[in-house]
Amino acid sequence: MSKLLIVDDEVAILEALTDILSVEGYDVATAANGAEGLAHVHRDRPDLILLDLMMPVMDGQEMLRRLKDDPSLRAIPVVVMSAGRVTKSELQGSRFLAKPFELDDLLNTVTAELQKAAG
Repeated sequence: MSKLLIVDDEVAILEALTDILSVEGYDVATAANGAEGLAHVHRDRPDLILLDLMMPVMDGQEMLRRLKDDPSLRAIPVVVMSAGRVTKSELQGSRFLAKPFELDDLLNTVTAELQKAAG
């Protein structure tokens, strides 16, 4: 069972994504900001991270930078979720999912990234 970490400050999004992805058979954990997300990654390494960019405490941009700067973590696939425009440099090689997204797009993106990481 693949472990997913959802990092978003909107409780409704965390709950909805947790419900959807749990039903699909994923082991889902959540964090409300980048600092919580990084702490979780160090405790229990996920197979994929769904990351919102706009959050308090530590935003998704900073969390993504720290993941990519850490050789032991940079291989974890990250799907960046945002309602705003995002540049290639902000994505740092991650997949992008524009909010609001369709359920099929979410599931297809998660599946594709996990398969790519499994190589």
